[in-house]
This record gives sequence, structure tokens and C-alpha cells, in this order.
Amino acid sequence: MAPSLLPLRAKLKKVFWFFFSKKNTFLNLDCLSPPRHFPANYTLTKDHHVTISSTNNARRMAWALTLCGFTALTGTAAAQTGYVGILGGGPVYKHVQKNITELKKAGFNELIVWSVEVNSVGDLNLNGEFPLTSKGAYIGNQTYPQFPADLATIKKGKVTRITLSIGSSNFGDWEDIKALVDSQGTGKKSILYKDFVAIKAALPIDAIDFDDENSYDSASTTKFAVMLGNLGYKVTMNPYTNNTYWTSVVSTINTQLPGTVDGIHLQTFAGGDGNSPCSGWDFGSVPVYPGLSDQTSAPPYLTPTAAEAALKNWHTQCGITGAWLWIFDQIAGTKQVKQYAHDMTAGVGG
Repeated sequence: MAPSLLPLRAKLKKVFWFFFSKKNTFLNLDCLSPPRHFPANYTLTKDHHVTISSTNNARRMAWALTLCGFTALTGTAAAQTGYVGILGGGPVYKHVQKNITELKKAGFNELIVWSVEVNSVGDLNLNGEFPLTSKGAYIGNQTYPQFPADLATIKKGKVTRITLSIGSSNFGDWEDIKALVDSQGTGKKSILYKDFVAIKAALPIDAIDFDDENSYDSASTTKFAVMLGNLGYKVTMNPYTNNTYWTSVVSTINTQLPGTVDGIHLQTFAGGDGNSPCSGWDFGSVPVYPGLSDQTSAPPYLTPTAAEAALKNWHTQCGITGAWLWIFDQIAGTKQVKQYAHDMTAGVGG
């Protein structure tokens, strides 16, 4: 839903003038110079509420109003209200107590556990070394029995959301998902349905992240996402290219089951180098959280200070409210974990 401006006379007392037409909205505040121009379609209701139909432009207007001290805007907030996450693999699930404590206390509010592989019969496995399901039943306790408790412990700290990420640049996971959806559907008897019922019963997982980097099949992806939404999961996307595909599939999913996709983990490193959450990745009301790299092998490498600066720039441009970091594995056990959490949160307005 696009943000709305509350009654103008009561809420926008510092506005010298507020001009609107069918095609453009102009806002001139006494604390901004020069006046800002915000092209957007909008409607004016009888009770003097202005609704801006373009989310990107509404987000910029929300930010401009916040700069002048207005907090009466509903919808996208300029202060940090999204998720600042960190992605990790083995060091998250191998029951290293220091890592569990670190993730609990660092300051990130989202943990992204990566990467779930899906084979041709529908079994789930983390990184080829940690089988999660077999024939629709959870079997993770056979390898790392402390994993459910470790995740629960992490959620007792700063982390409020744990996301399980499916796929990577490897070929096969999303091709297998397509084949399984095409052959079995996503009903209660399908293996994917059984898998994620079992995951939900065993682990405190809130969301499923779609890291599809080679399949790009809209029909099966939509059916899979809607199935997950009906099971109580939120869904996020993890794109680095093919923006028209991603914006289309997110729109289709949320049309079929509103609110299912509630965030975009946009890669701005490695293959996604050059991506910006403020340009080319418009998902309407779904927030875009840029992913930054703490590794020289996935450029551009950003120090905690540089990460904060990059996020502040995007926060100023288009009001981003969250971000995420690639990757916990290489900085686990160092002061950098807490430094990145602090600086990235500050960068998005926290």
C-alpha cells in the first residue's frame, strides 16, 4: 500500500506551499533549499488526504518530510524500521558456542542461514554437509542436534528474524524445485509441502529467501512462494541481475497472496556490483535491503565504516531502512561482527 499524508493543515504546519496536479507533486519546505520536485501520480480524497501512487517517489517524499521534522507519515519510514542482517553458513549451525553468543549479541536483527540445496527427490541439505530433511521428515538432529536450540538462543538476543536461504550460483536447486512443482504441485501430498511443514515444526524459521541465479521460472516460483506463505513463512528474494523478472514475480506472488514477499535482499557485490536499491529495482511497497561484502573476493569490499557511508548515501537518496552483510563465515570470532552490525544499523538510520 502506498504511504499516505495525514491531514495537511494539521500535520504539515511548516509547509510554505504544497502544489499538486494530476501528474506532479511539488513540495517546498522551509528547511529545504532549493525546493524539491517529486514526480508522482496521486489522488486527493474529500477529507484532504493525499495518496501517492508511486512508492519510490513516496519514499523520497517521506524522507524529505522527515528531514524537516515531520513524523506523521505512515508507510515507509525514514528511521531504521527494516532488517539489518548477516548471512552465514557452517559457523552458524556447527554448534560453536562463541559464534552463537556473537550472533545473539552483535546487533544484527536478522540472521540469514545459507545455503539450502534441494535435490531431485526434494530432500533439503545445508551446503551438502548438513541433511535437513529426507522424504519430508526433519532429520537435522542426526548431524547437528543442537541446531534448533542454537537458533532459539540467538533469537533471545538482538535477532528477531531467522531466514533460511535456498540456492546460490550453483546450478540445480531451483531447477529441481521447478521439476518438483511441475510434477507434484504444492499441495499437502507434495514433497516440498512436507519439507517445509517439517522445517517449521523443528526450527524457529520466520522466512525463506529465494537465491535463484539461473532458473528464473515464474510459474513454479510463484506456486512455491504462495505455498510457503500459506504455511506461515514470509518470503524474501535475493537477486543480483534480471530485475524485470524479479519485479514481475514479486508482483505476481503478492497479488495472489498479499504480504507474502516482504523484503528484497539485493546483491550489490560480486555479480551484483553496481546495483543500487534506489535505481532499477522498484518492488512497490516491498522494501529493498542492499547486501554488502566484507570480503575482497566478492568486491567491492567495504570496511564497517565504508559500509555505513554507502548505506547513508542510499538512505538519503531513497530512504532504505535495512541492509545485510555477506558473510559471517570469514569474520566470525572477530570484533568486526559487532562493528558491522553497529555501523550498518547507523547507516540506515538506526
